[in-house]
Order: sequence, then C-alpha cells, then structure tokens
Amino acid sequence: MKTTPLALALMATLWCAQIPSALADSETEQLSGIVRNLLQDNDEFVKSHRPDYFQPFTEGQHPRATVVTCSDSRVHTHALDKTPDGDLFMVRNIGNQLRTAEGSVEYGVHHLHTPLLIFVGHSACGAIKAASGDYRKESRPIKRELSTIMIPKGIDNMDGVKKNINNQVAASLKKFSHEIHAGKLTVVGAVYDFRNDLGQGQGRLIIVNVNGHTDADKIKPFTAPAEIKESAAAESSSTPSSSGAKPHPYAYP
Repeated sequence: MKTTPLALALMATLWCAQIPSALADSETEQLSGIVRNLLQDNDEFVKSHRPDYFQPFTEGQHPRATVVTCSDSRVHTHALDKTPDGDLFMVRNIGNQLRTAEGSVEYGVHHLHTPLLIFVGHSACGAIKAASGDYRKESRPIKRELSTIMIPKGIDNMDGVKKNINNQVAASLKKFSHEIHAGKLTVVGAVYDFRNDLGQGQGRLIIVNVNGHTDADKIKPFTAPAEIKESAAAESSSTPSSSGAKPHPYAYP
C-alpha cells in the first residue's frame, strides 16, 4: 500500500505526541522513586527507635540551641549533633541569615529560651557566590534574599562565608543585646567545612566567632575540652584581681 505524504505527516505527528507522554511517565516514576526512598528511610527510622526515644519531646520542646544554617542540601543536623531531635531548634535559609528568618530566630531565643544562638555557614556556599556576583537576572524573591547578604563583590568564597557569618553575629548582638548582657544568651558563628578548605578536617565544624570575638586566642578556651577549662579556671581563680571581679571571657564586646 502506497503511503501518501499526508499519512506520513499524521504518523509523524502521532509519534511526536507520544514523546512528552513517555517523558512524563519517566519523570513520574523518578519522583515516585524518591518518595518511596524517603518512606523506606523513615520506616527504618521508626523500626530503630522505640517509643521511649520520643518520650522526652512528645509534649514539648526544650532545645539547647537555636541554629541558623544555609538551606544547602549538603548541610544537615547529623553533622552537628548525633541526636538532634528535641535538641536543636533549626532555622534554614539561603545564606544562613538573621534578617530573612528573624521571626523564627526570635522564637527560639525569646520563647524557647535557648542559651545558644549559632549561625552555621559552609564551604562552597552558592548563596555567597551569588551575592558576591551579578544576580540581577534572578527572580524577585531570590534577589530579595541575596540583597541582605552584605559582602563585597568578587570576594573569595570562604572569605565571604566568614564575613557573612560575622555580619549575622553582629546583627544578633544588637537585636538580642539585653539577653547577652544578662548572660542568658551566647551568639556563635561557625563554618561547616565539608571540603576541608580551612585545613582542619573534612566535615569539621569550626567556630570562628563568639559574641563578636573573632580572635583565635579568645575563641580557643570556649571550644576547649572540659578538663582544660577547669584547669584554666583554677589558675584564674588563684590569680588575684585588682577589682576583685572576674569579667566573663566572652562578654559582649
């Protein structure tokens, strides 16, 4: 049977129409696979945790820290805390910022009364890369969030990460000055370095700011093991002070 040009055109049209359907089916299967994987992982979590695991936080939460991290998929609580459930009040946004999540951060400090507020930046941060470059073509909501990351254009990524962390700590020192002066809150800045850019080990959480102090000698005692702190405290107590008062080493600068 002779195939006419019209028949060929119709066959081609029908074949092309099937391609989007096949692609849609493939995409649906991929999405379904992701959901199934999440449910399987959750099922393993349920099976490996007895009801008494959840008992401490079934009726309320009493976290030790309010933690503001970047939304980046490479930064998650298991790198910061082996048992984060009920332990960390987590706030996530691009660039680990105070300004774009002020209400959430305030809730952690004022309502949950966490004694620690920590901002966690990270190596190879895309938000820092974008904010230090030209992001005029981004959508309005993204531009709005990038515009509050106050770093110089063209800055090295890790330098930008640390500068942004220091900016977030500085902003928090102003906002929560009453709590800090009263000794009820400490604000910390840290870098989660999964690339080992700072040479202290891949995946290391590195403290870079404590209540506005960025000098390594000031920060080191804050992160020292308990036995070293006790020894330092004993030495300090044996040294008389001219005023008789011992200022807190991490007092608001």
